[in-house]
Amino acid sequence: MGSRKLKLGDIVFCQRDNILFGDKYQHYRVYAGYKKIIHYIKGDSPFDGRIAETSIEEFCDGDTLYIAEDDSLLSIFQDAGATPTFYGPRKTVQCARLMIGQGDYNLFDHNYEHFAIWCKTDLKKLTQLSIEGLVVRFLKSKMGLLKWLADEI
Repeated sequence: MGSRKLKLGDIVFCQRDNILFGDKYQHYRVYAGYKKIIHYIKGDSPFDGRIAETSIEEFCDGDTLYIAEDDSLLSIFQDAGATPTFYGPRKTVQCARLMIGQGDYNLFDHNYEHFAIWCKTDLKKLTQLSIEGLVVRFLKSKMGLLKWLADEI
């Protein structure tokens, strides 16, 4: 875990293996206090899930837990030109708890990252798994002209 103690309403994440690109991605959640995390849990298929409250241990599954600081959360919105206002701890957890039991998971526009960011800001922005984000990641992984183009984007 990071260098500071977890606080109610923190956005937390673990690094997960990305089978599509062979690198890592951040798996975001909301810290609800009392060593509990609110997040999407797997459903019957990789493209299915519902929001639930579980233990930190269950969420981490042996991986390291990191705290997403506000400045790193702000960087998510830089390219989109959005300036979010962060909710306080109780409002963040309240938003997360309102979603418990819902199962409208969608990898590209309603996933774990969208859920955590929405709980903290009420913004529903496409981020690391958006179509645009996937295209840029693909281009950045290639050599030559495509790599240069992606770096310019």
